[in-house]
Amino acid sequence: MKPIALFLYGLLLTTTTVADEGMWPLNSLPKEKIQENYGTSLDDEWIEHVQKSCLRVSIGGSASFVSPHGLIMTNHHVGSKAIYDLSTGEQNLMEKGFYAESLDKELKCPNLYVDQLVSIQDVSEEIASHLSPEMTLSEKEKARKEAIASIKERAQKQSGLQPQIVTLYKGARFHLYLYKRYSDLRLVMCPEKAIASFGGDAENFEFPRYSLDVTFFRVYENGEPIHTDHYLRWSQGGPRLGEALFVFGHPGGTDRILTSKHLSCYRDLIYPLFFQYVEERIAFFEEFGEISEENRRIASKDKNSFNNSLKVFKGLIKGLDGETVIPNKEMEEEKLFQTLSVEEQKPWEAMDQCLDEMKTYYTDYFFLEGRGSRFSKMYGWAKHLVRVAEEQTKPNGKRFKEYTDSELPTLELAILTTEPVYSNYEKALLIDGLNRFKRNLGEDHPAVRAALGEKSVEDVVEEVMKGTELADLEYRQKLYQNGKEIQNSQDPLIKLVKAIEPYARKLRNKIEDHYEATQKDSYGKITHLLLDKHGESLYPDATFTLRMSIGSMIGYQEKSGFVNPITTLDGIFAQAAANNHQAPYALPPSWREKESSLNPSTPFNFVSTNDIIGGNSGSPIINAEGDVVGLIFDGNAHSFTWDFAFDQEKGRAISVHSEIIRHALKNVYHAEPLLKEIDG
Repeated sequence: MKPIALFLYGLLLTTTTVADEGMWPLNSLPKEKIQENYGTSLDDEWIEHVQKSCLRVSIGGSASFVSPHGLIMTNHHVGSKAIYDLSTGEQNLMEKGFYAESLDKELKCPNLYVDQLVSIQDVSEEIASHLSPEMTLSEKEKARKEAIASIKERAQKQSGLQPQIVTLYKGARFHLYLYKRYSDLRLVMCPEKAIASFGGDAENFEFPRYSLDVTFFRVYENGEPIHTDHYLRWSQGGPRLGEALFVFGHPGGTDRILTSKHLSCYRDLIYPLFFQYVEERIAFFEEFGEISEENRRIASKDKNSFNNSLKVFKGLIKGLDGETVIPNKEMEEEKLFQTLSVEEQKPWEAMDQCLDEMKTYYTDYFFLEGRGSRFSKMYGWAKHLVRVAEEQTKPNGKRFKEYTDSELPTLELAILTTEPVYSNYEKALLIDGLNRFKRNLGEDHPAVRAALGEKSVEDVVEEVMKGTELADLEYRQKLYQNGKEIQNSQDPLIKLVKAIEPYARKLRNKIEDHYEATQKDSYGKITHLLLDKHGESLYPDATFTLRMSIGSMIGYQEKSGFVNPITTLDGIFAQAAANNHQAPYALPPSWREKESSLNPSTPFNFVSTNDIIGGNSGSPIINAEGDVVGLIFDGNAHSFTWDFAFDQEKGRAISVHSEIIRHALKNVYHAEPLLKEIDG
């Protein structure tokens, strides 16, 4: 299509499109709405096929089978931890890329697995049967936990599958999801980081865009590639303007049902705390990386991840500080309250009171048990080991959820991983983490005194790193298999965790027994009121479970002009030249050498109105025939506020076009066998 025609058609669509809001669970899809708006009918066989073709990635993100031989596709940035763990200073796969020309050259990935959703069952009534009106909120939460643990244990024994109880609408409904887990994944192909994230952090959440953010793995069982009848075929040509496009993936979490006061709490307390933590961690990664090139490589994955988070939190805070999200929520509540009795408004009041109390201890929680307590990889292993020894002495239903019997296979994969350990990095991370812990809680805090005594952070860490054996997989395995070994362990890292543990556990219990209990009770009641008002058109917030969103490829209007929905290959060479081929706009040699043999009009990236969020990375985007037309890898900056409210005026999902993947495999990487496999 000519550029001017593309512009006019895109502009027409921008003014006539319907709202494509909603991340829908597969057992409650808005089939009538899809039929009405797009003329597309989704039958149960089609839905089941796509469901079983799609996968959830353990390290966060989504994927899909794209051949009958266990080949799966996801983003380079989703698979980057595995690529990083398979790299060394001498063989840096992140920088050089990788392609296995035959099965025997595919590389086995440590601590990486994918889950395939097999079935969904509503267990809300069964869980509710364990509750009674006379119970306190804390008692209700304990009863729920016991019921959930019992249901999961029963389901796992009966099915042999991995169970998960999914909380919907923050507590109004509970669904049992059963997964088939594949834990032997091998790297097949990844491009160089320079092309997978062309433009680096400067281009993150921006469009126009030129990123080949794709990686292929293969699933094995019993040492052989699996065979699957459920996989997505490749389209010939990619998406068409205005056609119905479906994203099937695992959006990590949204908070669109939150009250205005709850959103204000995120804006004023929770997000600023996260933002400060992320900023300080990035400063640490930069300082550590300046020491040597190898240090820079070691810290690169974490630094990239935190840089991404920094931009996200900036957008979230800006969005909540703006003139739409919270004010609109306040107006919605004001209108709703006019139709509700005083009694019906009590869930909002209860949540407000709970938030006021939570604010008094959230900072302590953040640095003792929340994100700020994740000092280092080995510290995380030690904390899991200490807790698994303690939790396994309790009845299954009274444990922290990640230590219940049904979750132990997942925990074991995390603790007994074969991923590399860099002792100098672990030491630096632990010093940085404990210094932040001391600075934010204060040196007189009892947890700080218990951890450090009269010693400096540096002296404590020096002793820990000299004496700990947790880098040794066999040692971790020995501890994991014997709770008494952990209880009696003199390993200094285990002892450090034990010193902090009573204070962390106390706050974990407080969050679960009061904040989370109130949240489930209050939002459960709020949801029922909203469902009465809106019916089943009220979709639940995202929960890192398989969802479908519908949209179409449509451009949008910026102050600088209309943004066409597709970029083409010639644009990446133009952008590289405009930036003097300097990082992060420096193309890898494989691309520079092939420039003359590439088709400059090949579509590269495109935008669509599909409703997505973090966790959707790696989701296939398919047409009504179920063929892959693209691969979700980002959203533009206007999509930041989709955590709280969907708006498609300018907000867009960004995908790698299916045609650039085929073109690159054939003409840049000479991966003809791989191309033949995805083409069927």
